[in-house]
Amino acid sequence: MRLSRVHIDGLLESGTTVSLAKDISHYLNNVLRLRLDDRLLVFNSEQGEFLARVSEASKKSVELELLELRRSPQPPTLSINLLLGLSRGDRMDFAIQKSTELGVTEITPVYTEHGEVRLKPDRVEKKLQHWRKIAISACEQCGRLEIPTLHRPVPLTEAALASNANKWMLEPGGSDSLPQAVTDSHIEVLIGPEGGFSTTEIDWARTTGFKIVALGSRILRTETAPIAALAIIQHKFGDM
Repeated sequence: MRLSRVHIDGLLESGTTVSLAKDISHYLNNVLRLRLDDRLLVFNSEQGEFLARVSEASKKSVELELLELRRSPQPPTLSINLLLGLSRGDRMDFAIQKSTELGVTEITPVYTEHGEVRLKPDRVEKKLQHWRKIAISACEQCGRLEIPTLHRPVPLTEAALASNANKWMLEPGGSDSLPQAVTDSHIEVLIGPEGGFSTTEIDWARTTGFKIVALGSRILRTETAPIAALAIIQHKFGDM
């Protein structure tokens, strides 16, 4: 029987007891329907994954006994920062979920010239919390230990970039293809919104060190492009 996995912030250590927050307790009680002495896996990015036992359970609170360490954190084969043009509706949620499953380490939402989404300052924090919950849920499902870092949305030209990274902008009219080798274990992948990139943004990307890459003859949706690109990158250079 497959054990449920739950992400827990805070220190995890074998032989200790953890009191869970109200929202996680509610999830274990009412969604997973775990009861006293049931087993599950708990994890975070710092200490790893542990086998745990429900040692106390009530309607409002749950305590877990951490029995043994199952997996320790390991550095990723690739460090991938996905710079993703903000998009409407559920497209952004879907892209974050699937990119997390495919091992992205950072996600930087970016405002672009043709993008129609502009978040008001009072909505940014709520959006970040929402996206983080999606990423955590994806990690719980797919077996990852590391929650990707979600950065605050910024204009494309203000995004923080690693100087030594492999930089690839996905653009249907791109003249380059993905290389056969990488020069560094850090990769920056830039994907636009529904309206694509402007000429000015493509020129900026070139001068910033991006290769303008086409994945093939088909134009992919903004939520499909990260899946295709990350699957190819992980297959060629990573751990897929």
